[in-house]
Amino acid sequence: MIRIIHGKIELLAYQHHSFSLTLTSWIRQFLSGDGTAESILEQWGDLENLLAETETEMLSSLCDSAGISPRHLHGAATHGITVYHKPTPHMPSWENGKKKMLPGSTVQIANPYHLARKFGIPVVFDFRRADVAHGGEGAPLATLFHRAVFSDPLHSRAFLNLGGIANLTFIPPSAKDGRCLSFDTGPGNMLLDLAVSHMTNGKEPYDKGGERSAAGASRSTVVEFLLDERWLLKPPPKSTGREQWGKTKFNDLLAFLKTCEPIPVNDLLASLAETTAIYIQKGLEWLDEPPDLLIIGGGGSHNTHLVDRITRVTGIPAVTTDQFGWPPQAIESMAFAYLAALTLSGRPSSLPSTTGSESPSVAGSISPPQDGSLPARIQEICQSAEIHLPFPDRATPPGFQIPGS
Repeated sequence: MIRIIHGKIELLAYQHHSFSLTLTSWIRQFLSGDGTAESILEQWGDLENLLAETETEMLSSLCDSAGISPRHLHGAATHGITVYHKPTPHMPSWENGKKKMLPGSTVQIANPYHLARKFGIPVVFDFRRADVAHGGEGAPLATLFHRAVFSDPLHSRAFLNLGGIANLTFIPPSAKDGRCLSFDTGPGNMLLDLAVSHMTNGKEPYDKGGERSAAGASRSTVVEFLLDERWLLKPPPKSTGREQWGKTKFNDLLAFLKTCEPIPVNDLLASLAETTAIYIQKGLEWLDEPPDLLIIGGGGSHNTHLVDRITRVTGIPAVTTDQFGWPPQAIESMAFAYLAALTLSGRPSSLPSTTGSESPSVAGSISPPQDGSLPARIQEICQSAEIHLPFPDRATPPGFQIPGS
């Protein structure tokens, strides 16, 4: 939960909850793609409702811990679960007659209407499709938030989000004329988590603290196999996802390993950690100059061995967001709360320099409260939040005027 006053962002409350075993199982089943079209649609609706039930419980708990009534919130955000992300134009596999290219697409499962109905507040959702519709990658989207909270007047910084996919935001000194640049660098924790789960028969979901990979030695054969990707040569803006780095890639890796001499499990994990670090280093090479500091957030920041490996490979001093007083796993949820405020105030949240879109776009759709309070809430946000900091690449389109100003 955040509060925005005069452009400054405060973290009021934060809680981290693991999904229930039931919800986790449903998500994995859905992402497997097994089943008929009818059963997949049924799973889709059931998964949306189970996710909404979980989010409702979590928001109630968060408000209780902060001592704030949900009805006093100006709004909420739900990103949902990304089940498909292919933002580039493509030839559909089911259309062969007209040979017509279709725009890219991205799909996030969410049901915001339960939240809006339960708490009587507007809920912003479906953040990525507007940017894709403008020709963008639909990711990364948190650039403006990173800029607002991590910029420094004199020194350049880069924020590295270590989730399943790693993404980077370059933040120039606020006292200079410079533009932000954001893009996915490649795999983050995704292959590491898949490997640990596979090797432990699902008993361990991740390499806690990087203990296993720290006990191994990186193997060049594994790293070179994973670096053999044309995507690596693509300049930013760019994004990627589980379509490139999920189970299919992991199964390809397992098939490759069968052609090699046996590799100890810890060596495999060390190789995957090294691969993540090298992809991040290759991403940094797209910048005009290296940042003075690397700020790391996301669940992967708890993997101390991975963080140490990234520091060694990149040669850039690194800290986690704990140094700024914010839990690393809070950053992503804070970012989307901030994006919801941008959307509710009619401000764009994506930039052509970060997603490759043709123009800035206002992200998301809004599920309004049923009491007719949405216009008043939007008016208050517009007049009091002063969301954007005065950067040269401010995303406000020419001729744009804040409602009521």
